[in-house]
Amino acid sequence: MTRTDVYWHQRRQRWSLRVDKRVVDHLPTLALAGCRMVVREAERQRCVVRRQRNVHAWIQGRLIEPPRIDEAFLQIGYSPWHVGAFTIRPGFLPIFEANLVSFLADGTAWAFVSDQTQMETAS
Repeated sequence: MTRTDVYWHQRRQRWSLRVDKRVVDHLPTLALAGCRMVVREAERQRCVVRRQRNVHAWIQGRLIEPPRIDEAFLQIGYSPWHVGAFTIRPGFLPIFEANLVSFLADGTAWAFVSDQTQMETAS
């Protein structure tokens, strides 16, 4: 299966799906497996300096059917103004990989991470 990049589209209030550097769809909900969080630091710095958002961070993985969210999932988010990485909310610990990320219509993302040690070593 093709790797898909997903990011929140501010204006459309939907999740953008990008395959091979091309946006192919905008969806209210979706999920990815085998996820890697990508942040382009030079673009993030440009965003901070100009105080203007641009697409420089996304989550990459394989598109799957969205699962049911339960207490094993952690809310994650990204803000270029705070940290140069995706973070677990509310503690703002960096997160770089997840087994599964579910993207909801309200703009929140929820990650399932079976190996919690990656978060401990990142802090």
